[in-house]
Amino acid sequence: MAKGSRRLLLGFLLVSLLYASVLRCNVSPIHLWKLPILNWPSNLGFRSSIIEERERAEYFNFLLRRLVRGHAKNELKQNHITYISDRESNLCITSNPIRITTIPSPTIYTTNPNQHNTTQFTLRPYPRKTDALAMQRTTPITILTNPKTPLPPCTTTHNSPAIIFSTGGFAGNFFHDINDVLIPLFLTAGHLRTNVLLIFDYRPWWAIKYRRLLSSLSSEIIITSSSTDVHCFPAAVIGLKYHGNLACNSSDVPGGVTIKDFIFFLRSSLELKPKRLHVGQEPVMVILSRRKSRMLVNEDDVVELAKKIGFHVELATTEMMSKVDEFAELVNSCSVLMGVHGAGLTNMVFLQPGSVLLQVVPWGLDWASKAYYGRPAQEMGLKYVEYHIAVEESTLYEEYSKDHPVLTDPWSINLKGYNISKPVYTDGQNVKLDLVKFSEVLSHAKQLVVSSS
Repeated sequence: MAKGSRRLLLGFLLVSLLYASVLRCNVSPIHLWKLPILNWPSNLGFRSSIIEERERAEYFNFLLRRLVRGHAKNELKQNHITYISDRESNLCITSNPIRITTIPSPTIYTTNPNQHNTTQFTLRPYPRKTDALAMQRTTPITILTNPKTPLPPCTTTHNSPAIIFSTGGFAGNFFHDINDVLIPLFLTAGHLRTNVLLIFDYRPWWAIKYRRLLSSLSSEIIITSSSTDVHCFPAAVIGLKYHGNLACNSSDVPGGVTIKDFIFFLRSSLELKPKRLHVGQEPVMVILSRRKSRMLVNEDDVVELAKKIGFHVELATTEMMSKVDEFAELVNSCSVLMGVHGAGLTNMVFLQPGSVLLQVVPWGLDWASKAYYGRPAQEMGLKYVEYHIAVEESTLYEEYSKDHPVLTDPWSINLKGYNISKPVYTDGQNVKLDLVKFSEVLSHAKQLVVSSS
């Protein structure tokens, strides 16, 4: 057989094997992150050949097409590049090779043989584009197609597509870490078994905090900074796919993904094993302690009440919650996670299925409590209990006249906008629970635990 024919046959076999890894194994495509990270072979005898590059490109195209539908899918197929504008996020997906520079500002260079003119598009790769403050904190990236000047020479060439995103915006708050970055990153990169993560607006402590999750999605992470380096990739996704508050919609791209898939990814990455949820005969309750706003004024009394009801109580401080790996183990071992509405409740992602989330809803925060934690908790397969405080249980009751709209008509304040309601309801109140009324809620939570054990 001629040398060229042998190479062609080898290339065909390689792609067939790669497709088989997706189509013929007993693993859903979105669960490909559970398979070993794919390293492209370098000893087939045609590492630099056109054949290898063509077969690799076809495989990447196959995977990238899972992120698009309709017109965008046709555009990606025909032009090898497409821009997608969703309600909360912008994405650019290209199966063309790209080069990225950071000086004087982040710029991605690519070419499109199907067009002759130069086009320029700028996006901020953080999925909260309707929030002006989040966008101010996110570095803009310019995508330049068919530039008139020569392309910058590569200093580093990668064999895998780039997933380019930002940890600017509101990253650093645990809710936003999970909701704005990690879930969208899972949706975008979870099915790409070979990719390179490029992080803009990098914060060293953030990458360290979530290193086990990031390393489960990619074998290579590049921290972008102002330098003369030019990184080159065979394809790229700029931006992240976003489905909503702590959400993975199975009907949206990449398709067939639910929030339970993300929970399984978290548990696998952090090696969280099923545990007994009782200490002796007492179910474990973790109470999230707040120290800035929406604080439980009578926290000590609530802890004692929970113990009398029959719970083994663990009081979680802010410092404890900052250590993700350790705190995940604690939440994984509890039957009930309880807290006043706030980012700490996002730790429900570490609860075992069938556990209870108990949310204390402050005055004026009914909608936010349901939208950000109530509905997602039920989608995660948790038992959800909420306690809506009476106006007398809010410290706002002592600060406003009894006929003030803040007390009598919270919705009218919320309708004025978040910049008006936030200082009042989110930042401006603490909570003092009515222990008699709240004891009934704790008893109900315990009954839910007993019924599932």
